[in-house]
Amino acid sequence: MGTTVFLVLITLALAGAALGVTASLSVRGRGLWIYGQLALMTGIYVGFALGGIDPGGIVLKAALSALVVEGLTALVFLLLGLAILQSGRVWLLGVLILAHGGVDLLHLVMKSEHSPAWYAFVCAIYDAIVGTGAIWFLSAPKKD
Repeated sequence: MGTTVFLVLITLALAGAALGVTASLSVRGRGLWIYGQLALMTGIYVGFALGGIDPGGIVLKAALSALVVEGLTALVFLLLGLAILQSGRVWLLGVLILAHGGVDLLHLVMKSEHSPAWYAFVCAIYDAIVGTGAIWFLSAPKKD
C-alpha cells in the first residue's frame, strides 16, 4: 500500500472519529468542539511556520514571511470562529472549516515549503469531511 493511500486512510479514520465525538456531545458542546478543531487546524500551520525558524537565532525572510502569514490567517479564522459562536449560527463554523480547506488547497497550489508536501492534501480531505459534518450536526434542531 502506498504512502498516500495510507495517509488518506488515517485521515478518514481521524475525521470519522472527530464526527463521532461531535455526535455524542450536547448542542453547546458540539459548537465548542468544532471551534477546537478549527483552532487545532490553524495552529498546526503556525507550528510548521515556527519550525522553519533556525533555532540558532537566524531568521530567514521566507521563514518570517510564512510565520506572519500563517499567524495572521490563524488569527482571522479564530476571531471569526469566536464571532460565530456568539452569533447563534454555529453551523457557520462548518463553513469556516470548509474555508480552511480552501486555504489548504492554496498551500498545494503555491507549493508551500514550510509544511510537509503531503500535509495540505490530507488536511483538505479532513476539512471537507469535518466541515460538512459540522454543518450537519450544528444545524440540527436543538434537543437540549
